[in-house]
Amino acid sequence: MVATWNPAADAGYYIHAQYYLETGEPAGVWYAPTGRFGLVDRAHVVAALFERLFRAHDENGRTLLAKGASRLDRTGAFDITFSAPKSVSLAGTLADVLIQRAIGEAHDKAVRAALNLLNEEAAWARRGRGGNRIERVELTAACFRHHSSRAAEHSDGAVFEDPNIHTHCVVFNLAQRADGTTGALHSTILRDWKMAAGATYHAALAEGLMQAGFAIDRIGKNGMFEIADVSDEATRYFSARRDTITAELHKAGTTSAQSVAHAAQVARSSRRAKSPPQDDVRTIWQEAARRNNFDIARAISRQRTPMTALKARAEKLFASRLKDIPHALTQSQSLFERRELMRAIAESLVGTGLGSEQIAPALSELLRAGGIVQLGRDVLGTPRYTTPEMIALEQDVVAIATRLLSRPVFVPDKRSIDAALAETTLSQEQIDAVHAATGSRRLVIVEGAPGVGKTTILRPVVAALQSAGYQAIGAASAWKIANALRDDLGIEARANASLLKSFERGRPVLDSRSVLIVDEAGLLSSREMHAMLMAVERANARLILVGDRQQLQPIGAGSGLSLVAQTAGSSYIRNIVRQSEAWMRNAVVAVGFGDPQPALQAFRDHGRLVEGEGFSDAISKVIDQLEPELLSERADSILMIARTNSEAEALCIEARSRLRKAGLLAIEDIGVTATTPSGRTTKLALAVGDRIRFLVRNDELGVINGSVGVVLAVEAARCEAEYHARITAQVGCEQIAFDTRDIADEKGRARLAWGYATTVYGAQGLTVDKAAVLLTPEFDRHHAYVAISRSRGATILITDRQALDQSICESDTQNPTDPIGSKQRDAYLARRLAASHLKQTTIEAALAINPDRGREHRLFEGREVGHGL
Repeated sequence: MVATWNPAADAGYYIHAQYYLETGEPAGVWYAPTGRFGLVDRAHVVAALFERLFRAHDENGRTLLAKGASRLDRTGAFDITFSAPKSVSLAGTLADVLIQRAIGEAHDKAVRAALNLLNEEAAWARRGRGGNRIERVELTAACFRHHSSRAAEHSDGAVFEDPNIHTHCVVFNLAQRADGTTGALHSTILRDWKMAAGATYHAALAEGLMQAGFAIDRIGKNGMFEIADVSDEATRYFSARRDTITAELHKAGTTSAQSVAHAAQVARSSRRAKSPPQDDVRTIWQEAARRNNFDIARAISRQRTPMTALKARAEKLFASRLKDIPHALTQSQSLFERRELMRAIAESLVGTGLGSEQIAPALSELLRAGGIVQLGRDVLGTPRYTTPEMIALEQDVVAIATRLLSRPVFVPDKRSIDAALAETTLSQEQIDAVHAATGSRRLVIVEGAPGVGKTTILRPVVAALQSAGYQAIGAASAWKIANALRDDLGIEARANASLLKSFERGRPVLDSRSVLIVDEAGLLSSREMHAMLMAVERANARLILVGDRQQLQPIGAGSGLSLVAQTAGSSYIRNIVRQSEAWMRNAVVAVGFGDPQPALQAFRDHGRLVEGEGFSDAISKVIDQLEPELLSERADSILMIARTNSEAEALCIEARSRLRKAGLLAIEDIGVTATTPSGRTTKLALAVGDRIRFLVRNDELGVINGSVGVVLAVEAARCEAEYHARITAQVGCEQIAFDTRDIADEKGRARLAWGYATTVYGAQGLTVDKAAVLLTPEFDRHHAYVAISRSRGATILITDRQALDQSICESDTQNPTDPIGSKQRDAYLARRLAASHLKQTTIEAALAINPDRGREHRLFEGREVGHGL
């Protein structure tokens, strides 16, 4: 854990003399660069003054806050905690006194550098009715450095606290405004800068350690690193507390990155009492290190390197890393925020020997050199950035689309179109879409809500075009959807990635008699759409894009469909036909329009909104809804949907338990080293009767990414470093036999998973008879729109009441003393599900700055990422 952000505990937690003085922890110090509220910067924290500022009182006990901002249930402060890498904590507690002092000083300087960043960039106070107006202010905080975590059981059974150098920065939820009044902080902005602050802390800490002669390695995400020669075995052993929290989160189907609030709750609920004074704990640590043959002091003394040897390459290394930042930041979004840019610069400093004071000059240099350009400002007036490459690419998407529209194509004979339509029972708007797709335009977009029959209209389209001599080629985001397109339309179809690779290699996939039909086109990023359009233009082919911009957003940068639709427009189909019940169709429409409240009420009225009491109970209730089908031959007709891979894994574990109790899953499990869809290494338990999902295409086996099979036989085949197995499985009508090494990735991990549940992304494009959705506050409009529209029949929503109540209490909308009922939960969920995060393009950003440049363009609905003002 690098930097965590949480509402602070009560004041007594931080200043209680028993907690700090008797355990040997140093006294807290003030962070008060401007000396507000009578504080002296870097002086020791005074308990009485700390308690007073926590409560926002002056010396006479009166509130410091303006009228309306001093409610009894207000959050007094925010706890931003900076934690050193485990190897640094080991060196800072087990090495000699001089090394301990050097590490402590480096840590303190790094914490202050991170606070300075937050003070300069993320310190804003609310004012006005509802806090809708904000202004720049200065932060005031009390910093408490600790050297250990709570006690936990270790791999050898010993129970003690781990070495863990960390500082609680208790940032008071008050600040003096320009007119002399005092207001509350805008906590969302402060929280949003957490990652940038963490990277800054790492950059400054790495510099301080390297200045002291340490070498660092294992540099990872957000600048995480370790001290060289402190082994992974040592850091793992002394991370028992972290392992406990991770295990609890895994049970809850999440991770600390996915659910920060839940991680904090788990950390609080799993605390043991504090241990004896620090000298006694240090003896325990030394004995544990000796017992496990970890000679930390010797490892550190062996590898210390004079800083002078590193200075020569520092500038060159940093400059090289800076060049990669613009491309890296536009891999998943066309525009990026200032905090993301500063985080990336800080991350690139780690290991160079340069400090965090280089962040601002580096940002200026990137702008001067033209590697990034400013494109508008956010609601705070903070610059937003993109790259010249991204601007040029998205402009070219529009230019190619315009050229395609200017070159009409041969139109099929009207009689062939009428004949194709005569074989259908399409509605008028579907018929209109067919005529648009078979007209004279080389580029056509067909959009519609989920379940309107977008694929159904393609049958007469393909028939008419084929009668005119065209060859139809299909493409979709995933092989499973592409194969469904192939089977439904009787055409060749491929996954987008496969098709784009063929384009890249110059293979002649298209010609002037080709019509490329792309399903789920709303998932195409700007780069993917650019490649598609270039290939179509080169071949003088036709292109039909079928999708919906309101469903899930592309994983890559920008929305390719949005760019093309600005120029080409679209035929939109609104009448939903998938759901058999009218109220369900209305619910899907309501969610799509960003009005989920009546949809949730309809689910509740029809008994389709079920509340679980805690995560485990919610998981159990999801399986309850689908157990009859799960335990029968109808398992292929159901779908369990979750927001995250961890939640989907928890559903799979419970599904296996039910199958085993029913005697449909063998008792013995065989472990296989596998990779999850998100890239995490896991040990996958497999038994005869298991449903498995392949995560890779293998032509020899006849499987694709998404193929589902049932294990008929499994036998262990253990290797030196990984666990593997020989499996016989039934996949569709075929029986296949394979070794999991045959489908392993470059790290030797089998690309295989359980096939009982899926994420929302895995569900888009699928249609089943019955579905159950584990609905959490992490869903937004796009996730909910897809999840509730997969089933022809019943869809049941299951929530975790405890998690919802916790989220409500931690929001600004609920007084913790008020009871929370179904009405409050539904209202809170509705606000979450109404949030739209459409991916923005550089063209839309430019139009937002200067609408007169293109009044015919439809502007974006909402920001990709917002501060929630």
